[in-house]
This record gives sequence, structure tokens and C-alpha cells, in this order.
Amino acid sequence: MKIEMTMKTRNNAAFATAIYDGEKVTVLPGGRISESFADSIRGGANAKQFRDDRKYVDSNRNIIKECVFSSPSIAAQFVNGNSSNGYRTWKVDGMELGKYLESKGMRDKK
Repeated sequence: MKIEMTMKTRNNAAFATAIYDGEKVTVLPGGRISESFADSIRGGANAKQFRDDRKYVDSNRNIIKECVFSSPSIAAQFVNGNSSNGYRTWKVDGMELGKYLESKGMRDKK
């Protein structure tokens, strides 16, 4: 199972497309990360490592290489720079990832 999902900040300053395979999230090249970063969630150091590595993000904040994360929330923090619930932040055809997974019987209803 591979699910393509997207996210963007309210002002569209940060946006990305990613693939969720049920275990990990791969953020694809072509997006842009936010300028600011708050290292406030567990795993945030991993998000910051990718943000600071010019092999993955160029000086204009463009994502230039696939970045793999252990959860939707850490992947969301990588893109938007804030602590967030990845199951709400990432969208699949306009639906929150968590709701999408529930609708497909792939996640218990919260």
C-alpha cells in the first residue's frame, strides 16, 4: 500500500508531496520547507537534520532529495517547521490522512 498525500501551510510558504506506506513517510523532491523551525516533538532532531543538510534541502528551502521519516508527524514538522499531528496535516484527495485511513479500514476511529 502506497498512499500519495500532500500538505501546505496556510500562506502556501511551505508545501510538499509524500508517500505513506503504512510505516514510513517519504517526502518527495519538489516541495519547499518553512523558514522557521521549532524542535518541539520527539523525533524533531531527525526533521532538523534533513532541514539542515544541503543534500536534501537547498539554500532556498526547496526539497531536492527524498527524505524518509518514521511517522507522518515528524514528516509534517520537517515541512512546516512546527509540531503538528501528521494524521491531520497531511491530506489525501482533500481528506485528512487519519480520516482517509479510517475510511479504508486501515486505522481505528479516534
